[in-house]
Amino acid sequence: MPKKMGVNSKAEVARSRKNAAEAEQKDRQTREKEEQYWREAEGPKSKAAKKREEDAEKKAENAAKKAEAKRLAEEEERELEKALKKPDKKVSRVSAPVPKVTEAELIRRREEEQAALAKKAEESKKKQTRMAAEEEYERMVLVSNTNRDDSIIDARTVDEALAKMSVADNLPVDRHPEKRLKASFKAYEEVEMPRLKEEKPGLTHTQYKDLIWKMWKKSPDNPLNQNRIGIVENNEEAELYALNRLLLSEMQLVTGTRGRSHNGRKRGYVK
Repeated sequence: MPKKMGVNSKAEVARSRKNAAEAEQKDRQTREKEEQYWREAEGPKSKAAKKREEDAEKKAENAAKKAEAKRLAEEEERELEKALKKPDKKVSRVSAPVPKVTEAELIRRREEEQAALAKKAEESKKKQTRMAAEEEYERMVLVSNTNRDDSIIDARTVDEALAKMSVADNLPVDRHPEKRLKASFKAYEEVEMPRLKEEKPGLTHTQYKDLIWKMWKKSPDNPLNQNRIGIVENNEEAELYALNRLLLSEMQLVTGTRGRSHNGRKRGYVK
């Protein structure tokens, strides 16, 4: 058996309109012939009678046109409702074509996935390295030796005494710079992050953090670096102080007065 074709609703509506127009034209021609026959049978009429007949014909024609237009509109609406309620089975059976994936496309996708995984692993590794460096740095600066008195200097030469006394002389100014490290680093990061993003656009947030960390370790805003700067500035004064203390110790050894006062009592060592 031949397959049933789907009904074209638009073609059906157009065909219905054409048939209705042809039927209306035939009816009009039939009415005109009948009227012509009766006019000839009745004989000539007055102008008033003709005017009344023409008006009646126009009214009837307008009413017929309105009725036909209404009928066609209702029919078209019914056809549209049917088309919406009953979709074409033939069209519904035809699904959207599935795009074919070539072997080259599969290889490209696998390479992209592997590259994404490698990039993610590299970023994770850098993050772990940076966190380990931060933890190591904090451990170095935060862990203090409680078994040693920083006020006592043990040195054998002037240079050694100079180095140790320089550190000791700066400690009273800021004995615990590590307490200000985190706050100082946060302030430094807030200032440097916008500048780095403007100077070196396109980097990841982790890369910006790594750059800021490297800059921070050498920055004068780092409290630990501030102590080192103070050591260099006070280098000459510390050298004289160390030299005087060393000379005093040697003189006491020569004269035999180290450890005792003039009245013979034992006294403490010079610090």
